[in-house]
Amino acid sequence: MRKADEEEQNVPTLKSLRESANLTQPELSRRMGVGIRIIGDWERRESLPRFDRAISLAKELGISLKTLARSLGLDVEGIPNDESMN
Repeated sequence: MRKADEEEQNVPTLKSLRESANLTQPELSRRMGVGIRIIGDWERRESLPRFDRAISLAKELGISLKTLARSLGLDVEGIPNDESMN
């Protein structure tokens, strides 16, 4: 198995991150002020949140933007971690 394939399998889904935060789609949609359908679209990778909503989503889930980007299927290779920016 290629290293990229192994890494991709370890990427959490947005749904699993939401469930780890003990939130349902309706709860998350209320907290963010968006429709339930939008949350579902993001979880199915049918659309991407606007940047301001991505920030809010990361805060609600208690995750980094980089982790959120990975869960949405975005390539974050080459983007430094926050810790290395100091």
